[in-house]
Amino acid sequence: MTAKWVIGCTALSLLTVQLPACGFSASVDNLLSPPRLTAEQEEIYQVLQSSAGTQISLKYPKSGERLSAFLVEDLDDDGADEAVVFYETGRNAVDENPLRICMLDQADGAWRAISEYAAAGAEIDRVDLVRLGSNPRLNLIISYSMVDGAEHAAEVYHYADGTLECSRSLQYSAMALRDLNQDGTLELFTVSAAKAPDPAAATAYALGADGIYAQSQINLPEAFTDIQRLVYGDLPTGTGNESIPAIYIDGTTGATAVQTAVLHYSDNRLKLDYSDRADRFPNTIRAGGYQTLDIDGNGEAEIPVNTVFYGYSNAAEASKLSMTNWYVCRNNQLIRARSSYYSGQNGYVFLIPRRWERCVTALPENDEIVFYEFDTGEQQANGEPILKEPLLRLAVVTDPVAADAMQSEGYLLLRQQSGRYYLGRLLSGSRTLALRPSELMTAMKYL
Repeated sequence: MTAKWVIGCTALSLLTVQLPACGFSASVDNLLSPPRLTAEQEEIYQVLQSSAGTQISLKYPKSGERLSAFLVEDLDDDGADEAVVFYETGRNAVDENPLRICMLDQADGAWRAISEYAAAGAEIDRVDLVRLGSNPRLNLIISYSMVDGAEHAAEVYHYADGTLECSRSLQYSAMALRDLNQDGTLELFTVSAAKAPDPAAATAYALGADGIYAQSQINLPEAFTDIQRLVYGDLPTGTGNESIPAIYIDGTTGATAVQTAVLHYSDNRLKLDYSDRADRFPNTIRAGGYQTLDIDGNGEAEIPVNTVFYGYSNAAEASKLSMTNWYVCRNNQLIRARSSYYSGQNGYVFLIPRRWERCVTALPENDEIVFYEFDTGEQQANGEPILKEPLLRLAVVTDPVAADAMQSEGYLLLRQQSGRYYLGRLLSGSRTLALRPSELMTAMKYL
């Protein structure tokens, strides 16, 4: 999978906006009943009961590609499978975590329990089996959520000489397995929100051939109280067409605001490419829900920042419609790449054509968004623009009968998804500003 800003199959995310994972990622908690055990799993389960007792219940990862309570793999590359089982036991002290991990291997064709381990969290978020860095060993990474659901932990294990060894224990707010520097190997990447007295921080781990982690940590200037989203995209270096892979971190600051920091990873080091500062304008601070995206599909992520639509800078606040500018990072600064109308509620972004910039504005009319050419030389007495001819009407409806009726009135059906009908009506207006249907289709982006 090559999408730059979507977290790929190995990406881990623990947030509500989080990074989607590839393949089947449904939560087992949503199933009506636990899946039926295979013959091999039933055999392992019987051994587990003999070892841990009959008052146990299997526990299933909540997300990811490995949704079974049983992991059966050749963990040490010896040609024979080992097994790991996740379960809870009912015979625990009040202050003891009931979540357990049992390690089993085979002797003479029969399964046997080797050891039991206490889990590092209250629930299993997901389980991954990967090779990290230049080291050939297979790593079992178990990610957990804590009792409050806000904090997360992970443990990195490898199996050798009959023992499941923990090589790294982590606490974090967001975590990903990703090739951060595009060298063909995976790094383990975490971001931790600020928690007094510690600031927010990002950390990358690369496992060397000698079994030692090369660790790089960088404090984030923003006082992120939570991590909303990790996004990946190309970051031009300024030398020809050369670019480097970058990490965009959307973090919560204050009650509901979001800010973005930009990093990249090279030579086993994380480096900060952009963060907000008081002497920089604009800053990335914005309302929650405005996510960093590769909005124009060019491989580089853009950061959304809200302002008012053209022509309304001197108008009363109540009459202003929000316009979203999309910024890219260049030489530790933000450069505007595109402007748009962003409707998070209806799940779309309309990228304003470049020839409309500073001469076309927008306002809501009868549940539609209407774009008008306006007089750039004069304003009304109340500070609002003097509108000329309308150029475009955008509407979103959920009623198929209404959608059909609007198409008979000249609206184009732009897209149908998630029970919504996206429609646009092109109006004559100015000859130089009028859009072609193909331009409208290209300008519409769906969230």
